Amino acid sequence: MNRRPLLLAALLAASPVWAAGDHPAMPMMAEPNRPLSADDLAAQDKQPLRTRSRDDILRDFQARTATPPRMAVFWNRQFGDQVSDWVSSYRETASAQGRIQGQVPEGAVNLEASGRATVQAETRGRSAAVREPVVELQSGFIQQLADAGVTVIDRAAMMRITDNQLEDGQFERLSPDQARLEMRALAAHADLLVELQQPRADHFVLRVIDVNTGAIRTVMTSNGIPPQQDQRRQWQTTDRGFARYEPAAAPEETGQELALQLLERITR
Repeated sequence: MNRRPLLLAALLAASPVWAAGDHPAMPMMAEPNRPLSADDLAAQDKQPLRTRSRDDILRDFQARTATPPRMAVFWNRQFGDQVSDWVSSYRETASAQGRIQGQVPEGAVNLEASGRATVQAETRGRSAAVREPVVELQSGFIQQLADAGVTVIDRAAMMRITDNQLEDGQFERLSPDQARLEMRALAAHADLLVELQQPRADHFVLRVIDVNTGAIRTVMTSNGIPPQQDQRRQWQTTDRGFARYEPAAAPEETGQELALQLLERITR
């Protein structure tokens, strides 16, 4: 009996080279990433940005904040670098100096005199018209901050209160410098300044500045969509069949969501 084929088969089966599973697996080709379309980007813009619950955010904020801050809110208004609202078109300076010497019976007397006069023409700069967000959005934003223990300061109120404190009862002062009055009011009545701007209907930009140090606490953008918005998706009929419909959040809910995201960012 020829045993050579049987011996060769046994050697091949026992060889580590041919043993199943004894060699590295061949690398698999990854599926190429599909480029993002305009619809994909639009869908991303509509995704909620907050993942933590409202109670967790408020609990962390209150635990890490010994004294709740006072926040002044500027609605669609920037805290610019203009320190005065008076604008000078030109300045003229005139100087004069003289000296008089003489003698009197009691002794020599030297008299000197000098003077200087400056004339500067100024006009009050025109402030740009501010379009504030809808009242419902402001209400939700303020109420959510108040629920966290934050004192929300109105810009106009703090400026008028500060101006009234500077009056002596005669009301003879000239028209105050609004920009300097604003800064004085911020220093007296607020700890943080919040700029809330709404360039588009579904886009918000928030910036928080420490009034005492000028430090920027946070800068963030948001669409204002709350997490529970996903649960509101409904089906509606179209000429192409059924399509998912996602109703927009109410302005008050958008304001609450912006406040929660703001509290979460400044607590980090």
